[in-house]
Amino acid sequence: MSVLHVEGVAKAFGGRRVLRDVSFTVEAGEVVGLVGANGAGKSTLGDVVAGTYAPDAGRMTVLGHAYAPLSAHDARHLGVGRVEQLIRIDPSLTVARAVLRGTELADAPEPRVRARARAVLAEIGLDLDPDALVADVPRFVHGLVEAARVLAEDTKLIVMDEVSASLTPGEVQGLHAVARRLRDEGRGVLYISHRLPEMLEVVDRVLVLREGRIALDAPAAELDPARLVVATLDGALPRPATPVRIPTARPAPDDASTTTTRPQPSADVALEVRNLRVAGTATGLDLRLRRGEVLGLTGRRRSGLREIAGALTGEIPAQCDGVTVGGEDRPVPTAAGSAALRLEAYRPDDDAYGVDPGATIARTLTDEEWGRPSDLRSEIASLRGVIDTVHRMNVATLSIKTVFGALSGGDQHKLALARWLAAHDGDVVVVHEPTRGLDARSRREVRTLLDEATAHGRSVVVVSVDPDELTECCDRIGVVTDGRVDEWLDTHEMTAVDIRARILAAA
Repeated sequence: MSVLHVEGVAKAFGGRRVLRDVSFTVEAGEVVGLVGANGAGKSTLGDVVAGTYAPDAGRMTVLGHAYAPLSAHDARHLGVGRVEQLIRIDPSLTVARAVLRGTELADAPEPRVRARARAVLAEIGLDLDPDALVADVPRFVHGLVEAARVLAEDTKLIVMDEVSASLTPGEVQGLHAVARRLRDEGRGVLYISHRLPEMLEVVDRVLVLREGRIALDAPAAELDPARLVVATLDGALPRPATPVRIPTARPAPDDASTTTTRPQPSADVALEVRNLRVAGTATGLDLRLRRGEVLGLTGRRRSGLREIAGALTGEIPAQCDGVTVGGEDRPVPTAAGSAALRLEAYRPDDDAYGVDPGATIARTLTDEEWGRPSDLRSEIASLRGVIDTVHRMNVATLSIKTVFGALSGGDQHKLALARWLAAHDGDVVVVHEPTRGLDARSRREVRTLLDEATAHGRSVVVVSVDPDELTECCDRIGVVTDGRVDEWLDTHEMTAVDIRARILAAA
């Protein structure tokens, strides 16, 4: 008997039909992958299955019984749970209480809760102190905490929605351990992901959602990442994206041009940091970033990567022997607790876009005042720029009047990054996970955004744990170990396979 049977499900938001006659099954003891381009409807389908949205048409059954949940909470009572990458967990809970919340042990004595939680965490290889507060655990690990929880509850079907997007290779293996354990217990898993090579390691079958319909249903053993990319893009291999011109109140440089190839960095040094030190972590890092270069930093969770990134942006106190920006030495603070650098930084978290989810796309991408008669020409030009941006970045929407929060997560990410790059004109900026949760075409569009920025002389530091993202976006990649860069990888001289292997070996 199927754990989940979906037949003829449809869902629309306003005039946009997101799901159209979707039908599929998830068998007991099966992990089914769900992939598709950004805006194809994957998360909406996950929302429908997990009870967040009710379908407009169609029907679902769980273990042969009619299934029509009224909410996500109701869905859990009916045996269907969901694990999300950016799930919100009460920060006042301990990790142990978070893992066992909602289970029969939720109110058990502390020693019993701690022992059970420690066993579950060890089973999936998640190195967390059960007594630590959720508030003190990095946000990107919350999804793994929630994944550990589903092992401790009687859920028949689990929807895993992009949980692996911000995880290190080792943490992904922990997530896969959860999926395999669920499969061994006879439960079903719907695994949504854009990281195709990793997904194929754990799923039994793959569904490709394209334009709101199931376009392919095939055993994972018959597929590879390249074929899946073709399937998600309607049979067309992804082409280099057209450079995107972002509307902004400031005039564009006179030499603004369009290019479809990654520009070579200049020999000029944009930023040099000598002997960067973070107490207890970074013991002496030398960093040199060329003008027009995209430089990547990666490493394990406890490698010092997070602390180094925080030191670059001034969020974590640090000291250094010297800082040179654009060929000029800058004064370095020497007082304890001071910041050596304060580079501008972008993070693709759900609450860090800096935009109003209720604002329209047009308002989001335009910083100018509207409504004054004297600004009519400027307003028209800005709206044309917004339309051009939406078109070139393949945003799935019927109108620039669509509110930002109604877009797919991938489209929100692309537009938010484009807006941020237009609004922050520092010569050197830090960007965390610029292609997280994006499909192959969207990843190329983001790379084009970075290329366009560097073509105008800016330099970018990309912080990520995704080897494929780093390989595609960066000119050089520094692998951080024990608070210092242990190895530099040049993407112009190495193949993607070799770079991935070197990064995974260090992890």
